[in-house]
Amino acid sequence: GPQPLFDHLDDVAPLVAGPRFGLVVDYDGTLSDFVPVSDEAVLHPAAAEALPSLVRQLSLVAVVSGRGGRNVAERVNIDGIIYVGNHGAEYISDGEYRVVDGAGEARDRIDAVLKHVIPVAEDEGLFWEDKGFSVTIHTRKARDLEKAERRLESALETAPEVNALDVFWGNLVLEIRGRTGLHKGHAVRELARDHSLESLIFIGDDTTDIDGMRAVRDIQNDGSLEAIGIVVNHDGTPQGLMDLADYSVNSVSEVGKFLLWLADSASQRR
Repeated sequence: GPQPLFDHLDDVAPLVAGPRFGLVVDYDGTLSDFVPVSDEAVLHPAAAEALPSLVRQLSLVAVVSGRGGRNVAERVNIDGIIYVGNHGAEYISDGEYRVVDGAGEARDRIDAVLKHVIPVAEDEGLFWEDKGFSVTIHTRKARDLEKAERRLESALETAPEVNALDVFWGNLVLEIRGRTGLHKGHAVRELARDHSLESLIFIGDDTTDIDGMRAVRDIQNDGSLEAIGIVVNHDGTPQGLMDLADYSVNSVSEVGKFLLWLADSASQRR
């Protein structure tokens, strides 16, 4: 499994010292503690302190989220960060919003599946959000979690063309998105290429971060650049993500602490 990050900062230091270093980080459960209502999620204070400094010093700081791009940009609200929304379908850079080609191709299929799933979600008192290119159903406030998940699963089994979509369970969420190949792994590679990175760190905590962590592993294996994957290991972190990560931290506040260390290290390399 992954090694404790704070015991191995000496392994990370050379990346930060290099010329073209970038940081790609998830939002919910990584930069922001879980809250019962996703609208109430806030950026952790330590991260809020570190990120503006990192933006000035690194070649790239990107926040990659399953949330809509504008939603995550508003929550973090720090200039100079590149925001990637809907797992990789949307990019916001210097206030400019763009949608990746092909991102909307599966919308009709998503609508057909929603017709089956939303009545169950409403009946079980679940909160859900339609983000255009993907839909998230939150089970955190379910009256009876097991029953709600069971009913959602059986609704999915009968939904038309559901096999043509990416459907997966995360930490108290059900994600439904088009199978467009636009996921966090695609985003990691795209960002690394666009910003001519020589090294990067990726940090995440949930099922949709597995694609990003796998991209880090692939990058390591093909030797194109130095890359390190860090997992936030808290209640609900999937084993598949743990297996791919190099290092682990145990909380959102430890992510913040690491980002402050990163900002400090970067300022000393000049």
